[in-house]
Amino acid sequence: MGLSPTAPVPVDSAGIFAEPVEPETERHIYPRWPWLLPFQWLRVAFIEAVAQPLVWLLANPRVVAPEKLNLASGEPMLIIANHVTTFDGPLVQYALPGAVRRRIAVAMAGDMLADYRHFRNPERPAGRKSYFFLPGPLIYWLLTALFNVFPLPRRRNFQQSFAHAGAAMDRGYNVLVFPEGTRSAEGTLARFRGGIGLLARQSGAQVLPVALCGLGELKAGNRRWFRSGSIEVHVGQPIRFAPEESEAAITARLHAEVENLLKGEN
Repeated sequence: MGLSPTAPVPVDSAGIFAEPVEPETERHIYPRWPWLLPFQWLRVAFIEAVAQPLVWLLANPRVVAPEKLNLASGEPMLIIANHVTTFDGPLVQYALPGAVRRRIAVAMAGDMLADYRHFRNPERPAGRKSYFFLPGPLIYWLLTALFNVFPLPRRRNFQQSFAHAGAAMDRGYNVLVFPEGTRSAEGTLARFRGGIGLLARQSGAQVLPVALCGLGELKAGNRRWFRSGSIEVHVGQPIRFAPEESEAAITARLHAEVENLLKGEN
């Protein structure tokens, strides 16, 4: 499943996972130290003893999933989901079987990770400078260690990110990607960037669609999240694509699958 970091990749000038933003000049870091055994143990302990109970306590999401997921035995997957909040990763993990959620690598916006590393506030208003004094790098190290995140650049140099995703799958990790490339303000599903079709085709992995329901309404209405009873996580069946299918066709199919899950049609 390894992907070449130097392989030519056709993209449009606007990028493949997000709308154009200021040009990326950061040198992104693709860490493999979270794959070391001590960090694997730490991550599993954190997920099972801290993250899962916290998600249950704070959000208590209802999980809607097939009685039996058709998972290929031990085969790593791409996992895709709509993107609404900063807490989407733990919510997706909460809904997945233990063997899957304990071995996930999460693709995260490269500029956001770079901001944390360099003491910048990633939530700063456009055009303004805002700095952290201490917590930025700490947040970066915690995200990397506890959630096994890696950067996915918004505009360019994403070939190395694809290569890292392939290496992670070669090590048995499932890779979680949010194909909209940005968080939705109201939970409305945006178009998927063509990069997800390219990644699915190059990796040859099965793709598991997941939909986070109810978050958009809570976010737009500024309503409380605490055990609101409004949050649901809908899990579909993994999909495997034929090698001859185009990136555009794969992207369209995956968008339709998540859209159907959001409507409760799967």
